[in-house]
Amino acid sequence: MNFLKKGNKLYSILKFKCPHCHEGEFFKSRNPYNFQNLSATFDRCPKCKRKLYIEPGFYYGAMYVSYALGVAHVVTFWVASLVLDLEIEFWNFIILVGTFLILLTPLYYALSKIVWANLFLNFKGLENGKS
Repeated sequence: MNFLKKGNKLYSILKFKCPHCHEGEFFKSRNPYNFQNLSATFDRCPKCKRKLYIEPGFYYGAMYVSYALGVAHVVTFWVASLVLDLEIEFWNFIILVGTFLILLTPLYYALSKIVWANLFLNFKGLENGKS
């Protein structure tokens, strides 16, 4: 799997790793369902010490990514119901999709932050051979 090697943005996103070095943790808790630290990020990477916040309010832009994930979620359910030829009443469909959306919201929130960070922060590796 070439797409899951360090240096690839997908590696950082799927493993919730620092976009700069791909070794340090991005979130204070690896579990997006830890409601005490709900997607709380470090100010600096614990491993490479680079900033994870470019400017104040940087992660407000993650709302756009979160919106796209929500739309993809609904469209996926809709297409799946068409392909599988499921005849679900409108309100039952809304309840089903809404329930899964609510259950997946912490994961989507975490994904939106790490995707947003990877759009603007590039892989640089560790400085001076730190490990």
